[in-house]
Amino acid sequence: MFKNTVVIPLDGSEYSARILPAVHKHLPTTENRLILLRVCKDSPGMVGIPQSPAAAELNTPVYRSHRDAVYAQHPIYASQIQESQRAEVTTELSEIVGGLKTLGYEVAVEVAFGDPAEEIVNFVTLTDVDLIAMATHGRTGLNKLLFGNVGQCAGSTFTSVQALSTLEVKF
Repeated sequence: MFKNTVVIPLDGSEYSARILPAVHKHLPTTENRLILLRVCKDSPGMVGIPQSPAAAELNTPVYRSHRDAVYAQHPIYASQIQESQRAEVTTELSEIVGGLKTLGYEVAVEVAFGDPAEEIVNFVTLTDVDLIAMATHGRTGLNKLLFGNVGQCAGSTFTSVQALSTLEVKF
């Protein structure tokens, strides 16, 4: 049986999870599969700056700081940080996933890295998605200018690019 794919961006706040009762109320479990999407801050990793000569006449390389020496010997790559964050997000969302599965939904968790609005757009563009369901503050005026509005940014991109529905609940 065909199921609609519904992306639910959750940023880790209680506020973003407010969409979940609306999803259950409006989207039948037998007709929809859910993807919980978390966008994490991108990390460049932690590696030491390469050694440089101590002086022009000496051929002895030195590090600029103790931190660089430590990270040169034991670097932490961006991919390692991302895998760690993926595991943390999966653990953090396990209770929500369990609850949705108990209700009868098919649920998956996806993690992206970067700007939330851009990554939601990228994910939906690259995935066969039928609906985005997200809570929004519905900011306008100065608040919107100062704090932005991920829901409107993502929603406006899709209304002009493709026929994609958005279940957006203002609280």
